[in-house]
Amino acid sequence: MLALVSRAQAEMKLPTILSDHMVLQQKQSDPIWGWDAPGTKVTVTFAGQTKTAVAGSDGKWMVKLDSMPASVTPQVVIITGTSRIEIQDVLVGEVWVCSGQSNMEFRLGKDPNGDLEAAVSDLPAIRLITVPPKGCQELLNDFKGEWKAATPETARNFSAIGFLCGRYIHQMLHVPVGLIENHWGGAAAEAFVPRPAIDRDPRFKRLADSAAKMEAELLPAMATPGLPPA
Repeated sequence: MLALVSRAQAEMKLPTILSDHMVLQQKQSDPIWGWDAPGTKVTVTFAGQTKTAVAGSDGKWMVKLDSMPASVTPQVVIITGTSRIEIQDVLVGEVWVCSGQSNMEFRLGKDPNGDLEAAVSDLPAIRLITVPPKGCQELLNDFKGEWKAATPETARNFSAIGFLCGRYIHQMLHVPVGLIENHWGGAAAEAFVPRPAIDRDPRFKRLADSAAKMEAELLPAMATPGLPPA
């Protein structure tokens, strides 16, 4: 049993954003990272490139691929360490993060013309992934989700603004497009900034003081049995 546990802990792990059907950004150095047993040599091969790294004491490793031109030809990222992982059907093109509040959250299918727009969106070179809303005070290093090619169904359930913008980019530049949906209706911009960065910047002192006051008032009430969360 102990041997099985040790083996499971040593297996390589990649973040969700690096998975089948993803898009890498063209014309820049793209990071590929993950976790493996500390001290493990990790090799990444893609599009004729081979890069190596060594997992640190925390298990994390990272390599950076050389800049590449856009490519609609599906390729495979091969990663070897304590185990071997192949990321299938990888394209190179434009990658955009679709972030904001409820206007970015608004689904294509809810637009009056949404069904028509979705019907003409069977576009396999456009890839979509959604980051689920999850509030926390500490940085997360992963999330649950998956890349999917644009189809009438996946487009209908994606951000209207994000998808239409991505489709225009695809049609104008004739390159693959990856869209990362990361929004939360009513969220403030500072909610997407690491808390320590706000606390140590004097320009945001008023904001930090206001947040601290709100926490001091709300957290005790939320911890009191029988009281609903504020």
